[in-house]
Amino acid sequence: MIKAAFFDFDGTLVDNGESKRRAHFAVAKFMTERYGVRLHKVADLIAQIEAEMDRAGKYDRGAWWRELFGRLGLVYDEEIGEVLTDMYWREYINGMRPYKDAAVLLNFLRGRVKLGIITDTDGAPGLKRRRLAAAGIPLNIFDVVVVAGEDTGEAKPSARPFSYALAKLGLGPWEAVYIGDKAYADVPGAKEAGLYTVLVKRGPDSEPQAPEQRPDLVVGALAQLQLALRWPAKRI
Repeated sequence: MIKAAFFDFDGTLVDNGESKRRAHFAVAKFMTERYGVRLHKVADLIAQIEAEMDRAGKYDRGAWWRELFGRLGLVYDEEIGEVLTDMYWREYINGMRPYKDAAVLLNFLRGRVKLGIITDTDGAPGLKRRRLAAAGIPLNIFDVVVVAGEDTGEAKPSARPFSYALAKLGLGPWEAVYIGDKAYADVPGAKEAGLYTVLVKRGPDSEPQAPEQRPDLVVGALAQLQLALRWPAKRI
């Protein structure tokens, strides 16, 4: 029987689509005004770099801006990079909204099983926890929150963050499920650690591209998990 449900954060519990659009546009607008580059070209390039960096597990936004400047044929400026990073995260945080289906499932599970979040670092120590606190989801309902890459030496898709969360709760992997939205980041490490894996379809990143990325279950919405898994019938 499942005794713990661990969740990814961005794209799983929180809709970050508007966050990305706001952050990309803010950076692109700054670049357009300062360097005369085309707004939509820069916004599209930022989105492309973000997707590439995310898949590579590179979360330091400074590295993103160095790549952006290089592709635009501009000389990178560290001070400008810091301005872009602050601007990016300010807009990103303002755009975050919890998914309605996340609230439904968390309310159902609260008191039935242990709850946890396993999410990757944002590249700057402490930033992800500040974002978690600003997301509109009450963190006091979670029994464990693991920021992979900070609380553990390795970020996802390593198995370490999952094993670490299990150890914090004193549970075996057969007693836990991990729920995420990105096949490449959320499934391999959880499977390696022995957890049951679920993908919620939020977009193209939910499509597995390799055998190790295939979850045990795919759902169209988090609320479906109320019936799809065997939970304790009564609240603890």
